[in-house]
Amino acid sequence: MKKYLFIVLVSTLCFAGCRSSKQTSKTNQKEVWQTLMVKQLDAKVEDQIVTVKYNNGTTLCYKILDNFGNVTLTWDRTGGRKNYDDGPSGYKGDISIPSFITTGENDDFTFRVVEIDQNAFYNCTEVSSIDIPYSVLRIVNDAFKGCSGIKKFTVNENNQSYKEVNGVLFSKDNKMLIKYPAKKETTDYVISEEVAIICTDAFTDNSFLKKINIGNFVTAISDFAFKNCTSLEEVELGGNVRILGADSFKNCPKLTLVNSHGMWPPHCSPTVFDDAVKQNARLYVPRGQVMNYKRRLEWRDFKNVQEY
Repeated sequence: MKKYLFIVLVSTLCFAGCRSSKQTSKTNQKEVWQTLMVKQLDAKVEDQIVTVKYNNGTTLCYKILDNFGNVTLTWDRTGGRKNYDDGPSGYKGDISIPSFITTGENDDFTFRVVEIDQNAFYNCTEVSSIDIPYSVLRIVNDAFKGCSGIKKFTVNENNQSYKEVNGVLFSKDNKMLIKYPAKKETTDYVISEEVAIICTDAFTDNSFLKKINIGNFVTAISDFAFKNCTSLEEVELGGNVRILGADSFKNCPKLTLVNSHGMWPPHCSPTVFDDAVKQNARLYVPRGQVMNYKRRLEWRDFKNVQEY
């Protein structure tokens, strides 16, 4: 009976897509294909949490958001976990998030996965990739905090809120760089000229990156953006960077060169760079701006400041 209902569900989605626009047809078929590839085996509901087992060996937990059939992928509740930081999570390997899940004895209820919850993958160090479906409209802050094993993100090409470029997660309009995989083995990276904001923890824990070129359209580098980038040696700050968040370059012990192209020094939180970096790294600033930088918080502590 379950198998029959699953086939009916798939058929219904496909025909619904055919009756609508070409774009919707393509999207629905991709969602159905993903569901076929990562098939739901079992689901149980308890205290508004839906725990689902899949045929690829993963178990994911979803929190019911409302009475309209929307759920958020949330942190792992299995194994007696009471909080997102309560021992190791069972989320491991390649995670493929479906667009919808079903519950009930005969799969009577269908829920749509519209969100990835805060701390959903907190410290999931054994998760190697995350596939984000068409349906996800929102990723809450810190959803991937501590995911030091991520090699790549993939996003359904028809997702309306997000996209990926070479495994890096961006907002759909390219204005926000959300997450750069900690295990992406690239030594030099140039941030697209369209990006305006580098989000919190965006590059945290990447140990391969040696040089980062931050484009001229970037205005804000959020808290902890490059924290624990232990191989980072050189940073190019575009001319329009206005804000450097707290600890945005904390524990970057090999950082020896900072090129700031801003005529006005970016506003810094009280702690951006480690003391050792301010003592030993070279800071290059535009011609005639040395004294301007030396009057500003954090920048005034650099011992080696030179003009271009």
